[in-house]
Amino acid sequence: MLPEMTADEIANEIGVRQIHSRIYGEGETFVMVEGKTDQVLWEEFRSREDCTLYPAQGKDKIIAALEVTMKREMRGIAGIVDADYMLITQAHELGTDNLLYDDCCPDMESILLESPALRKVLRHSISAEEIEHLHAFADKLKKEAQRLAMEFGYFRLLNHLNDYGLRCNSIPFHEIIDSETLGLDRDLVASRLAGDQPGLTSEDLLRQVDALRKQYPPGDAQLCRGKDVLEIMATIMPTLFRSQFGEELPLVSIAAFRPQGLPKDLRLAYEYGYFRETSLYNCIRKWELDNHPFRIIRDSSV
Repeated sequence: MLPEMTADEIANEIGVRQIHSRIYGEGETFVMVEGKTDQVLWEEFRSREDCTLYPAQGKDKIIAALEVTMKREMRGIAGIVDADYMLITQAHELGTDNLLYDDCCPDMESILLESPALRKVLRHSISAEEIEHLHAFADKLKKEAQRLAMEFGYFRLLNHLNDYGLRCNSIPFHEIIDSETLGLDRDLVASRLAGDQPGLTSEDLLRQVDALRKQYPPGDAQLCRGKDVLEIMATIMPTLFRSQFGEELPLVSIAAFRPQGLPKDLRLAYEYGYFRETSLYNCIRKWELDNHPFRIIRDSSV
């Protein structure tokens, strides 16, 4: 599918494919997902007899396409998205019919991290240590990475609310996190981001972030972006490992926990039983009940 397709074109294509699937007895439910990575993950959970996945290239396009399908009274079409900061702001878009999301975790990476998948990855990556010690280390690693991601998340939230165009993704975490004290240099973050918006100073950013901290108190995991948590894990893991085990993290483990590899390993370690514990699972099952006979996810026994 071409990225420049409009919401109407996406709805048209799904409509044609849905008619085709009915003729040939294939899956009749079409579920739009944000991209190829999501499609790969959901392939493990979809009902192959009933559901076809459709990468729609982004949340905004999914929401717009759903609105088109509702106007045309097209049935059996849904979209699964990362709610991101819409959860915090309680955005009206989340009320879009047939839009499915987890109301606790802001994105898929966060859902993966709320499961035992990280413990599983660590068991297989650092097999020389005692399992219970690795589990404790996994929990601490996630906790510290989430704490730092929440702090950085205030800058992301500010950018989301004001559409400043701040290039948050351009800042490497190893440059703004002290690997020994595990502190985030908020002044440096503000200084690096301020240059993205003419007339916006680092002092302005810090003042506005402080106001957001009062409005949205620290400790809310919805402030995190899951990809940030994973990248921060790779940054702080050697320090935490040395602190907990009194030795250097093996080089093979450092390679395994690079930001490019950890998301893939977590997806591979993620099990259907973990998914059943999420609010997204409940959301999808409710949709299936409300839209019988259309189905999205497979039975646990399959």
